[in-house]
Amino acid sequence: VNSISALQTVPYAQMMSARKALGLSGEDSLGLRSAAIGLARYLQADYILFSTVDGKKDNRVISMQLMSVASGEILWSGRHKV
Repeated sequence: VNSISALQTVPYAQMMSARKALGLSGEDSLGLRSAAIGLARYLQADYILFSTVDGKKDNRVISMQLMSVASGEILWSGRHKV
């Protein structure tokens, strides 16, 4: 992702520092969109890729949503069996 000039990821150390500042533990999965958006706003990100993995061991599905941090609008979504 970092090789695509239009996209930048937040460095791990910066993200962990922001989580600490917001009182989010390192183990917090950010399973709620509101928590993920709050962290992204703190980091002054424009977009966030929110993802979840569901299903049983042999039948997992990843769901992803590209969201605008400013509005919370879902700009793209997709699901894929993994």
